[in-house]
Amino acid sequence: MKKAIIAILLYFLILHVFIPCIYYCFFGITPIYSDLVDYPSLIKAVLLISIPILISVFILKFTPSKEDYISPNIEGKPINVLFYFAVLLKLITFYFTGGYETILSGESNGTLMNYIFLFLNPFTLLLILLFVQKKKSNVIKAIIFYVAYVTLSGSRSGIISIFFVFFIGLAFERFSIYRQMIYRFLKYGILIAPFLFIYATKSRGIGELIGFDVILNQIVGRISTLETSMLPLYYDSNNLDLSLFYLKYDFWHQLKLSIDAVLPGQFFENDVMPNNYYRSMFMGFSESFVAENYMSINFTLPVYLYLKYSYFAIPFTVLYVIVFYRILYFFRNNPLVVIAFLSSFFNLIYFFDWVMFFTQLYSSFLTIIFIKAFIPSFRILKQIIMQVKPYESTS
Repeated sequence: MKKAIIAILLYFLILHVFIPCIYYCFFGITPIYSDLVDYPSLIKAVLLISIPILISVFILKFTPSKEDYISPNIEGKPINVLFYFAVLLKLITFYFTGGYETILSGESNGTLMNYIFLFLNPFTLLLILLFVQKKKSNVIKAIIFYVAYVTLSGSRSGIISIFFVFFIGLAFERFSIYRQMIYRFLKYGILIAPFLFIYATKSRGIGELIGFDVILNQIVGRISTLETSMLPLYYDSNNLDLSLFYLKYDFWHQLKLSIDAVLPGQFFENDVMPNNYYRSMFMGFSESFVAENYMSINFTLPVYLYLKYSYFAIPFTVLYVIVFYRILYFFRNNPLVVIAFLSSFFNLIYFFDWVMFFTQLYSSFLTIIFIKAFIPSFRILKQIIMQVKPYESTS
C-alpha cells in the first residue's frame, strides 16, 4: 500500500507540476483559462505543491512498516459480468440522453439513471475485476473497454486513468500477474493518447484544434495544476476579493452539498459544486452563468489549504497523506475498502473539493455494497442454469 501511495504522489508531481514547468521554461506560458500570467504566483504554486508532496514521500519511504500485499478474496468471475454491463449501460445512456451537452446543462442531475450509476462505478469495478477477483481476467480487453468508455463519454483522461490502475495495483498480490500486460498497454497507449485527447475535446463541442502548437498547449494546460493554482494565489497575494471562495468552500456549505448529493430529495438550498464557481471567483464570470453552465475547474489540496490556513498548508497536506495511509493500513485485510479509498486518493490531492471527493468515495462504497449483494445472486442464478441444462439435454 505504501508503494501505491508513493507512486501516485510522484506521478502527480511529475505529470502535473514538473513536466509543465519544463514545458513553460522552453516554450513559455500560454494560459488556457485566462489571460493572466503572474510569475511570482506561479513559482509559489510550484513550491506549495511540491514541498509537502516530497516531504510526504520521504516520510512514507522511511516509515518502518512491513509491505503487505493484499490478497484477492472473490471467487469466480461475477465482476466481469457486472463491469461490462456497467460500461455498456453507461455508454448507451450517455448517447440516448443527449451526450455531453446533457452533462453541461445539468439535465442528467437527479435522474433515476444517474442514481443507479452510483452503484455501478466502472473504475471501481475495473480495479476489483483485476485485483480482488481470484480468477484471471482478460486485462487488455477490460482496459480497452474502459478507455473506450471514458473517451466516448467526452473525458480526455482515458489513457491517463490507466496509470492509476497500474499504481493502485502495486498494493495488491494479483498485480504480479497483470504488471507486464498493463505496462505494455501504457507503452503503446501513450502514443495514441493525443489523438484520444483531440477526439474527446471535439466531442465536447469545443471546436477544432488547429496546429500542433495549439494541441500541445491544450494538452499541457489540461494536465498542469499550475495555471489553476496560480490564479487563486494571485488573488490572495494582491488582497483581492475572496469572499465567494470562503462562502462556497466553507466546510458547512460543502457538508450540506455532500448530504444532498448522497440522499434522495433536497434538504438544503440547491447549489452546484464549489469548483464550478472557480470561473466566478477568479475569472470574472457571473455567479448565475457558472451555476447554469457546467465546467469543473479545480485547484490542488495544498493550494486550497493555503487559502484557508496560509503556510500551515504544508504540514496539513503532509498530515492528510500520512493519515490516509494509516487508514488504508488499518483496512489492509479488507481489499474492497482499500480499493474504495485508493481509487479516490488522487482526487483528494488533485481534483480537490470535499464534495467531489466525498461523492466519488460514496459511489465506490455503494458499488461495493451492490457487489456484495450481486455475487450471491449471481451464484444462485448460475446454479439454476446449470441444473436446467441437464434437464433440457435429457428431454
